[in-house]
Amino acid sequence: MKCARHLLLPFMLLVLRTGQAQDIHFSQFFQTPYALTPASIGQFDGQYRVGGVFRQQWRAVTKPYRTFGLGGDMANAFGVEGLGAGAWLYNDRAGDSRLNTFHFDVGASWTERFGEDRAHSLTGGLQLGITAISIDYSELAFDNQYNGFYYDPSLATGETFARDALAHADVHVGGLYLYRPGRRELVQVGLGLFNLTRPRIGFFGSEGEPLDLRTSFSVLTQFPVSDKVDVLPNLHYLAQGPHRELDLGGNVRYILTDRYGVLRAVQGGVYWRADDAGYIYAGLERDDWTFGVSYDVNLSDLVPASRNRGGIEFTAIRVFRQRPAVPARFKACPDLL
Repeated sequence: MKCARHLLLPFMLLVLRTGQAQDIHFSQFFQTPYALTPASIGQFDGQYRVGGVFRQQWRAVTKPYRTFGLGGDMANAFGVEGLGAGAWLYNDRAGDSRLNTFHFDVGASWTERFGEDRAHSLTGGLQLGITAISIDYSELAFDNQYNGFYYDPSLATGETFARDALAHADVHVGGLYLYRPGRRELVQVGLGLFNLTRPRIGFFGSEGEPLDLRTSFSVLTQFPVSDKVDVLPNLHYLAQGPHRELDLGGNVRYILTDRYGVLRAVQGGVYWRADDAGYIYAGLERDDWTFGVSYDVNLSDLVPASRNRGGIEFTAIRVFRQRPAVPARFKACPDLL
């Protein structure tokens, strides 16, 4: 039993860290503003916004990791210019142990605009929430279940666990600088600081290990290169304890139609995640909707097991905005008597 505990503890800590990273780890970081920084709340052109994301990965290696997220926010909330408000939740289920992480938070932001035509803005944001974590031991194997010839799941594990679920409070803060001189021009620099409460995570009855502070830094840009084409270079950097992640890449946007409130555009992009994966992105804009799909190609040391298969991810965003009246293309003249 002692040997099994020593083998299982590092495994569970690894899975827990992976699960915690996975629940905010999205390839389409430019399409998941609620997970990027609390200062993203209310930063859009419109009155209300809702968005969702679904991600599945490591299907070729083990039971797939699945993450679902849903959020909504409003700009100039409750009639107060500069105030943003919103809520965000996600649920992540990871691997054989079904390590499940559910998170829900509410947040607010405040924006100050300045400069010529108020094209520059600075935003500060705050999120307060709760995270619940649970684990299922029934799918895990222990050395006591080896009968000398083969693994027998009917044998007792010989293990006693103090708990299979826990919960903790969360506090996140962030800042964002935005420069938008035109409809198709954008420079956005964001910073998010997560897990400020440093909650302790552990299932063995001790007080557990403190969850590391997570820092998120992002740069999103957009500029036109022709009447129909925009280029969108993007960067995202994550740091949590000893772990680092860097995503670099960009999208090309081709406008099919943009007149009288009717928008049709398509996007395509390529990204690289340092020492881990490369991924491709395809997007569609249809009026107030934006849809995205991406696929990761694993390039890490896990390639022999993953066979280069990584994860697939889907996103959808809807913005609700007031539109000006569509101008009449023809004018009816009265019949002359």
